[in-house]
Amino acid sequence: MSPAKQSYILAIEDNPSVCTLLFACLNKAGFRTTIVETGEEGLRLIEERLPDLLILDLKLPGINGLDVCRTLRRDPWMSGVPVLMLTGQSEEGDVIAGLEVGADDYMSKPFSPKLLVARVKALLRRSSKNDDGRVHAEEGPPGPDGLPVLRVKTLGYCDLRLNGRNLPWGVALSAAQRQLMAMLITAPEHQIPLEEVQATCWPDSNDARARSSFDTLLARVRRSFEEGLGPIDSKQYLLVRRGYVHLNNCQIDAQEFDRLVNKGFKHAKGRNLWQAELAFSSAFSLWQGPFLPGNFGSDRATAFQGQLELLYLEGSELFARILAEAGRAQEAIKLLRSAQSYCPTDEKTIKLLYQLCLALELPGQARQILHAYLEALQRDGFSEQERSEIMTRLPSEPPSSWLAHL
Repeated sequence: MSPAKQSYILAIEDNPSVCTLLFACLNKAGFRTTIVETGEEGLRLIEERLPDLLILDLKLPGINGLDVCRTLRRDPWMSGVPVLMLTGQSEEGDVIAGLEVGADDYMSKPFSPKLLVARVKALLRRSSKNDDGRVHAEEGPPGPDGLPVLRVKTLGYCDLRLNGRNLPWGVALSAAQRQLMAMLITAPEHQIPLEEVQATCWPDSNDARARSSFDTLLARVRRSFEEGLGPIDSKQYLLVRRGYVHLNNCQIDAQEFDRLVNKGFKHAKGRNLWQAELAFSSAFSLWQGPFLPGNFGSDRATAFQGQLELLYLEGSELFARILAEAGRAQEAIKLLRSAQSYCPTDEKTIKLLYQLCLALELPGQARQILHAYLEALQRDGFSEQERSEIMTRLPSEPPSSWLAHL
């Protein structure tokens, strides 16, 4: 696999036009890209997830680029990240200062997108050859308790990742163990009163028997953790304290998806469209399918699944509108096609998808979309009259602006 297909690039840059150019050329080259405006936000993201390469503007508000680079090089966790710094033309002093504090290479603005991508690939190759065993991005830094963070995958498939090992808990755990995991994942702060667990899982048992059953279940989940994830102290991740069951020191992909989509909504409402696009792009890179696919026997999981489905559809619609407004209607269609396959009767998705096909003069695709929509409505029990009424609500032409509703 080429570096472009597997590398995560973080850029810290406060100029909107430069951000747009960076995002476009890096995404086109196949990199997973996140861009933030301040050094403070960049350092926070690096602490959460180590990038494969950092693109760093030296002139930043607040913490400047030199201080960001110094912080990286002084921290054992972050010190191995390659840094490509961006400077203004003829700023020789800044270039020297940046290289002296630990930057690996530099480029002057304005820059050639092709040259930037070439420099990024060269730095990644060099970093790969010189890799001295530093922790990779997906493993993350130690959590607040000094333990490696447990990465919990829930979108499209269920997997636990820790220290380079994984446990496919959606199939490796028993039904009762999966139910407990689903309850903990969807609970506020990943903790549930022990009484609630016992009442949910063993409603017909008395307190003593339910507690005994819970202790057995917890011991089995911990043993599964240790067998699948290596020599770990599973009690540090699954613990009982003060009457609560905790899933400790973990990061859940569904929660990150939720955070990023809502961040995209916020930026779009403020008309910060390039920032909204970045947030949505990062969010949808996490979406591999529905939340907790399969039957997990948890009312909490079912409710959260419904919330995420709505968020996914609303986020898809707004992200598609932003793409269409930027002249990238084909990308918007591809995004909405995925949403249509996930929820084929969502009227807002179909309306926007149909309008995009009209705008691009794609009558064949427009007919396919309507045919699939009618079939889905029929499968869901809509009468012929109801289907006809729905079809009359479809727009006959594209809007004057894709973002007129903002």
